[in-house]
Amino acid sequence: MNEIEKLMDENTSRKDDCQFCKEAKMAVGNRTQYESILVYKIGGLKDGWFVTLSPRTGGDPKEDFTLQLMPCSHLTHFSQMNHELSKNYGIAFGKVCKAMAVIMTNNNPALKATSETRENGIAIAVYGKCTTWEEKKEHLHIKLFQFRGNLGQPSTVDSSFGRKDIFNDNGKYVKMIPVKKQTIEKNMLEKISSELIRLLK
Repeated sequence: MNEIEKLMDENTSRKDDCQFCKEAKMAVGNRTQYESILVYKIGGLKDGWFVTLSPRTGGDPKEDFTLQLMPCSHLTHFSQMNHELSKNYGIAFGKVCKAMAVIMTNNNPALKATSETRENGIAIAVYGKCTTWEEKKEHLHIKLFQFRGNLGQPSTVDSSFGRKDIFNDNGKYVKMIPVKKQTIEKNMLEKISSELIRLLK
């Protein structure tokens, strides 16, 4: 086993001090230390994934929500996934996106009626985080959220980012609206979590 294989093997082992590793053992419906609600699990500790609903959102707290998809193993890079883990990732990702789309259209009749058009489609954004080898304690996690409002601003990977107005002030920059996370009201959070658990069964 070479040095990189050793590091990958070490990183996929569970970490006692990792909060996500602890959450991976919890049952669907339970709350995490951060007050997220576990809404879905697939597979086991070696090949599984789990999803939590965050109690906060950078979008509209009356409509929007953020989900976090994580491997049950302590992965730090997508390159560490084996066949079963990759298969379960695809299933989990697809089911989560579909459940989000159902909730979004149910909450917005106008969106439901026009969801097939590009202009009014159901836009779900994804943000994933891998770490460097030096930061190997980090647990891979992928956030899924509604791409609208302040969270619907283009990022550097979007072609529309390059079309934003460029300003000069000791260097070139573009203007972006600040995003502040807000707490989702308790009843709303319970409603969304119940619906997600039902849809993801």
